[in-house]
Amino acid sequence: MKHLLEVDHLSTSFFTYAGEVKAVSDVSFYVDEGEAIGIVGESGSGKSVTVQSVMKLIPNPPGKIVNGEILFQGKDLAKASEKEMQSIRGKAMGMIFQDPMTSLNPVLTIGMQMTEVLKRHEGLSNSEAMQRAEKYLEMVGIPNPTARLKQYPHEFSGGMRQRVMIAMALLCNPKLLIADEPTTALDVTIQAQILELMKDLKTKINTSIILITHDLGVVAGLCTRIVVMYGGRVVETGTVYDIFQNPKHPYTWGLLKSVPRLDSESKSKLVPIPGTPPDLLNPPKGCGFAARCPYAMNVCLNQKPEQTKLSELHQASCWLLHPDAPKVEDYKPSKGGVKG
Repeated sequence: MKHLLEVDHLSTSFFTYAGEVKAVSDVSFYVDEGEAIGIVGESGSGKSVTVQSVMKLIPNPPGKIVNGEILFQGKDLAKASEKEMQSIRGKAMGMIFQDPMTSLNPVLTIGMQMTEVLKRHEGLSNSEAMQRAEKYLEMVGIPNPTARLKQYPHEFSGGMRQRVMIAMALLCNPKLLIADEPTTALDVTIQAQILELMKDLKTKINTSIILITHDLGVVAGLCTRIVVMYGGRVVETGTVYDIFQNPKHPYTWGLLKSVPRLDSESKSKLVPIPGTPPDLLNPPKGCGFAARCPYAMNVCLNQKPEQTKLSELHQASCWLLHPDAPKVEDYKPSKGGVKG
């Protein structure tokens, strides 16, 4: 079966006065039709650069896709021209950007910003585009959409602006929706509403979703698979059950131990991951996580680990999975379990 999106050995760099910053290195993952996946990791792990590479939104110069394929519906976007990408962005692919407070143009009404994509991609008249925009504002839970279309972004709260961004991304019924940390700037109550909204829309219009976040807890209710990134590389992939109940990479253990758990019987404090992410201007020779890993061995410092296939959908890149490595058990899964 062909995947809707298949990213194969993608590498993206930024060429600066100080040298080449290898922001994304040898990243591979896929998304099937109607599926939601999560890409998680700390700030600087390469999540946003990965999806911006998929959308061909990397500014050139200084950024450049230096290797790999980005197959979307069978077409390699890595080789697509800007004109071809303009016909894909907003129509076949939609994107919700990180900060709803700054992503909307403050001097244009919501209606003008929402109808632009419909006029460009579907050739609708202004009245037809306004009718479609009203329908989608109502779909994302914004009351009185007719009046709201005449208002400016400053007249909306942060949660309302994020709903507008979601409606704009969905106007042309894209096959793939990329949500780049859509809940980061919102309070926890609005976060839950936005995630529930995305889950409902996925069911209603069968849109595939890539959810980018630094919080593993956010993806549990929406996604079926998770891609864990660190230092510009994929370190572990698997189903939600695999990642939450049977994680195999020390970095994944660290992420999970830094997330609050309601099932914990003890009142122990959250455990942060010590140290800082690697310098991607001079990436480490071996495993990128070795300097912060309590179980690092000499081989970890000198040689990058191969990907180990643990099951059909679960893979991890760690020398601890080698048959000759010492046996280590670090993370204790939750008692209730996670549906995957």
